[in-house]
Amino acid sequence: MLFRFPHLRDKILEMDTNDLKTKIESFLNTILTSLGQEGFTLESEVTEDPEVYAVSVAIKGEQVDLLIGFHGKNLNAFHDIVLLFIKRSVGKMDKKISLFLDIGDYYAKQNEKMMEQVVQAISDVRLLQEPYEFNAMTPRMRRLVHMEVSKHSDIRSESIGEGESRRVVIHPQNVPAV
Repeated sequence: MLFRFPHLRDKILEMDTNDLKTKIESFLNTILTSLGQEGFTLESEVTEDPEVYAVSVAIKGEQVDLLIGFHGKNLNAFHDIVLLFIKRSVGKMDKKISLFLDIGDYYAKQNEKMMEQVVQAISDVRLLQEPYEFNAMTPRMRRLVHMEVSKHSDIRSESIGEGESRRVVIHPQNVPAV
């Protein structure tokens, strides 16, 4: 009955996302403090649409390298723990949960490095008129490459390979796909 009135429905949904945000921040503060992390800042945002809870968390500080780990392995594990906590906090529902967790701007720095490689690869493909094949990469990085290549009409990209060996190839537009 209450949801007939959109302004009341929005307030209820806003309360839910605020409650979830508070729970996530409290959970992360407890974990980070238990791990001896001091002087960190925590920024989070929770949005909701009919299909997805989108959660974005950024942790910054001077001593976050241990949280990131070698090649981001600790960050990935930390992501899984936070995602599990969110799923348990929200309970069973039909919505998906999308979590973006970044520590010490690790992903921002990774994206920047990848964009430098993509720009160089695009330049090479244009100059040599030959395909450029990247090493295997995560789905997130492959998406980044495809999005950048899609901005250019004279080149195209495709993903090849299976599983963890999946990678992107950038082709000149006039060269057939593999």
